[in-house]
Amino acid sequence: MIWHPYLRDLADWRTRAVFERNAQVYLRNWRTAFLPPALEPIVSLLAFGIGLGAYVGAMKWQGRSVDYISYMAPGLIAQTVFATPFFESLYSSYVRMFYQKTWDGILATQVELRHIVWGEITWASARGVMNAGIVCVVLAVANALGVLHIHTQWLVALPLIGFLAGWCFAAFGLCFTAIVPSIDHMNYPMFLVGIPLGLVSNTYFPVDIHNVWLSAAMHANPIYHLAELYRALLIGDGPDVHLLWLAGTSAGWLLIFGTAAQVLVHRRVLGD
Repeated sequence: MIWHPYLRDLADWRTRAVFERNAQVYLRNWRTAFLPPALEPIVSLLAFGIGLGAYVGAMKWQGRSVDYISYMAPGLIAQTVFATPFFESLYSSYVRMFYQKTWDGILATQVELRHIVWGEITWASARGVMNAGIVCVVLAVANALGVLHIHTQWLVALPLIGFLAGWCFAAFGLCFTAIVPSIDHMNYPMFLVGIPLGLVSNTYFPVDIHNVWLSAAMHANPIYHLAELYRALLIGDGPDVHLLWLAGTSAGWLLIFGTAAQVLVHRRVLGD
């Protein structure tokens, strides 16, 4: 009963107004916001792909031999699709809520708190799409230079595939935003949840999931399915079963954490 009104609010004009407000602020500062996501994949390719890849060499994936840098390239996009919405809803949303008092100003209008929550989630997911697009451009250039070997025709679709997943990652991060006592405590969800979760999801290295409990946890993890789906598209034979798993787990996470974010943010901001 609690979910359906929140779901309807996603298409409300007031949700779009919050999204458009955040987009306008971003466009004013796009030069400083563009540089980090452009440099991160370059650094990762140099450090992990070329540096570590020189020691790893070729590795097995689904019975075929692939060089390590080509293996990690899809995981790099998946990590961006996860990390950008997660950290955007952690830090940026907290700053707008607590320090800048942006939410207080918005609440003085016709917009209600539930629209702010959906607007923040949608904006964080859009940031993930933009940053993932930048990573795809870097990978396309690297492929043209012969640094890695991927099917570049799928690169345009990858950020869009991650948009739904970005919603659930943003809702997940917003739950922590609603409960941390201060911005100094953001280190706990970042270093104890965000970074470890991104690393153990078959992004930069394969995780052995023969253990039944670990296998169940991995299959409930949309980041894992995102990385494996991207890998199937870029170095495999095309879309596989991970596309369905990604849709199911992303919708499940969004249902759980989207509802939790609404409740927790309401309690944090309005105190009831």
